Amino acid sequence: MAIISESRMFGDIFKELRLEKNLSQDKIAIELDVSQGLIAKWENHQSTPAPEMLDYIADYFNVSTDYLIGRTTMKSNPLDKMKQLEQYKILLDSDPILKDAHKEFIMDFLTEQHKEIDKKINKE
Repeated sequence: MAIISESRMFGDIFKELRLEKNLSQDKIAIELDVSQGLIAKWENHQSTPAPEMLDYIADYFNVSTDYLIGRTTMKSNPLDKMKQLEQYKILLDSDPILKDAHKEFIMDFLTEQHKEIDKKINKE
C-alpha cells in the first residue's frame, strides 16, 4: 500500500473529493445530512467527523477511510476488491446453467476489469 509522503489532512482530501463530484458545500451537506457550517469546519481544519460519519463519507465517495484521513494514496482497499470478486464467484457458482469454463472466463474478465479500473483511478 502506498503511504503518503506529504502530510494531507482530512479537510483537504474531503474538499478534493467534493470538488471532483462538482458538489457545493450546501449540496454535500444535504447528502450527508449535516450543516453547511460543519462542512466548512471540516474543510478549514477546524473539526473532523466522528468515526461513524467518517465511514459514511468513505462509503459515499467510494474510498477507504485510510484514504480519507491521509494514511494512503490508494482510494480503495484492495481487500474490498477481493471481497467483491468472491461475491461474483458465489453468484456464478449458483448458476446451474453456466459451465465451469464459462464461469472461469467471466471471473478472469471481471478480475482484469478491476485491475483496469484501479489503474485509471491511480492515474487521477
